[in-house]
Amino acid sequence: MQKGIEFTAYDVSKDRGAVKEMMKISNGARTVPVISICNEVLIGFDKDRLQQALNCLKQSSAI
Repeated sequence: MQKGIEFTAYDVSKDRGAVKEMMKISNGARTVPVISICNEVLIGFDKDRLQQALNCLKQSSAI
C-alpha cells in the first residue's frame, strides 16, 4: 500500500487467469502494467494519468 491506497498486484508471468483478465479489460493489450482504477484502464505507466485516476478514486470514496 502506497499513498494510502490498497491494491492487488497480479503476476501475469505466472498466473494464466490474470493474463486472461488483463487482456479482457485492456482490449487485448500485452503491455504491463495494466491498471484498472476509477472506471478507467491505464495501459503502461503514466505517472500523470495515474495521479488523476487516484484523485478520482479519493474523491469518489469521500462521497
